[in-house]
Amino acid sequence: MTIMYNPFDPDYVKNPYPQLKALREEEPVYRSPIGFWMLTRYDDINTALRDTERYSVDHRNASVMVVEEQDPNYIPVILFRDPPDHTRLRKLLAKAFTPPFVERFRPRMLALLDGLMDEVADKGEFDFVKEVAEPLPYLCISEMLGMPVEDRQTVLGWTSDIVNVTEPVQTPEVTQAIADSRNAMRDFLVDVVAHKKRQPADDLISGMIAAEADGAGLAPEELIDHIILLHVSAHEPTANHLAHGLLALLRHPDQLADLRSDPGLDTAAEEEMLRYEAPLQLTGRIALEDLEIDGHKVDKGTPVVMSLAAANHDPAHWGPDADELVLRRHRAGEHLSFARGIHTCFGATLARMQGQETFGRFVRRFPDVALAGEPEWNGRLNGRGPSSVPISVS
Repeated sequence: MTIMYNPFDPDYVKNPYPQLKALREEEPVYRSPIGFWMLTRYDDINTALRDTERYSVDHRNASVMVVEEQDPNYIPVILFRDPPDHTRLRKLLAKAFTPPFVERFRPRMLALLDGLMDEVADKGEFDFVKEVAEPLPYLCISEMLGMPVEDRQTVLGWTSDIVNVTEPVQTPEVTQAIADSRNAMRDFLVDVVAHKKRQPADDLISGMIAAEADGAGLAPEELIDHIILLHVSAHEPTANHLAHGLLALLRHPDQLADLRSDPGLDTAAEEEMLRYEAPLQLTGRIALEDLEIDGHKVDKGTPVVMSLAAANHDPAHWGPDADELVLRRHRAGEHLSFARGIHTCFGATLARMQGQETFGRFVRRFPDVALAGEPEWNGRLNGRGPSSVPISVS
């Protein structure tokens, strides 16, 4: 039987797991007709994510589907840098974006969440994505960075374009929109950074400006590109996660009831919901040498795509109930949704904090929450998620 990975299938958009299961069982090291390899097993992906000797994140190492620096798809940020440049950048960013800095923001995040819930409390029916899942992470990262309040909507428009840089397939129109919005946001941030240099504050941009390692800080272009990266990576994937998570709870009323009745479950539930639906479905590497994976020869320079969603549902790691939502799952924190190794998601602490607080707080505030219609989907491959989750509350 020939297996075909087809993320454009309408059924895949709604539920990719049957197709991913078939790949994992029958062709776990899958050769796409367009040239890349795809891994779907937990152990294969977990091993590859930690291997910086044989795999690269730098697109310039690809021998096919090459992305040049002048191409608008190429952004020279930490996501696409190998050591030693990656090591230097992570060390600098870690001086500003620390777990204690994020934790200090928790009371403000809770206030923002409560404010959003207050706004919808009397509506009866509303779209959870538009009213809560999208605005919460955007308001959080905007405030943490110290961005001008009056420009939030303009910046949101730019980042909504730029987020498509992580999508493996783009139309010429989308590619141009990424470039235009990135250039506009770069120009805007020149003035923001200049202001922060004159008037430093207790915010992330000021911390990034001040950060030094081995006697050097971020270059001006690096600083601006990483401010853009934090906007994009801390907003869209977390919005996806919050939307996925509430939808999963509404489809598993027994799990929702368990969470509602036990606030002590909030942290463990967050890990299981990250496992159940990865905020980003895929990650990729470039083979730095000829590889053999489970008997398959992968040529140097070939892209290797890793399905985090498939790995997170692999019964070889999770057991026979891998496709079920089990909030009290043992070892749920071993999910690969934030990757592994040196490229573990830099914003994982912030994303976790929002999930830990939002799900339980929301279902306890609205004990009669229910789906009020079918969800709609955003059409993305990597950032697959609900664009609308209509709900009713009372």
